[in-house]
Amino acid sequence: MILQLIVCLLAQESLVFGQNGGYLRIMNGTVARDMQFPYQVGLLCYYEDSLNRPNLCGGTIISKSWILTAAHCLQEPSSELHHVTVYVGSVEVQESEPFVVNKNATIVHKQFNRKIVANDIGLIKLPKDLKFNARIQPARLANPKESYIGKMAIISGWGVTSKQEASSVLQYIRAPIITNKECEKQWNKQLKGKRRKLVLDSFICIDSRAGLPCRGDSGGPLVLDDGSKTLVGIVSHGYDDKCQVTLPDVLTRVSSFLGWIKEQTGGLE
Repeated sequence: MILQLIVCLLAQESLVFGQNGGYLRIMNGTVARDMQFPYQVGLLCYYEDSLNRPNLCGGTIISKSWILTAAHCLQEPSSELHHVTVYVGSVEVQESEPFVVNKNATIVHKQFNRKIVANDIGLIKLPKDLKFNARIQPARLANPKESYIGKMAIISGWGVTSKQEASSVLQYIRAPIITNKECEKQWNKQLKGKRRKLVLDSFICIDSRAGLPCRGDSGGPLVLDDGSKTLVGIVSHGYDDKCQVTLPDVLTRVSSFLGWIKEQTGGLE
């Protein structure tokens, strides 16, 4: 039933951000192995005016009771969030353990700006603590003293694949982290002066030529590809809603929000 729901919702038109940015999914990905990404969660976000058509997003376990995701997964401009169903512990969503979270247990950054996609970060407080095991583990938060430029990283999610079909199994890609300057340069070359893309310090970008996330993968993790489970980014936005233009994908830089995370959670255990 859950898989049928995901197939249905991913067949819909994706929403688009103000700067030609579309919500995100994994394209040209590889099927994840069991227990490969124990920090990954799947989210179905239900809104008041479309309770039968939830938004699919991803998220990251950062403690026994907190999930980190994108603000735009938890906030729509024309409707109120009703609840979120969080799936943990499996590469197959329909086999994952579900948690139902009410709106009042979600937090969206107060300075989230949908037009320029600034402060695209949110938190979900689980109704009960997770029990960590081989399939359920927290990611480590990024080091604020590191830029991670040139490092290889991994993005994972259940979104639509390059065949334009929903994936029942978690997919992932590997990609290098590039400088914000190069990211901005490539975007503005593509925009050809029609508008200007501003790549903020609180963004982190990947080279998306070998594969990219898109619709359905928003809110999911960007972690270092070194086995450390270090969370450096949150999937935020890309250039086009069909994810066919291989410009750098733009993510929320986790290290820019460590103080905010600590303030909102009261400190992680």
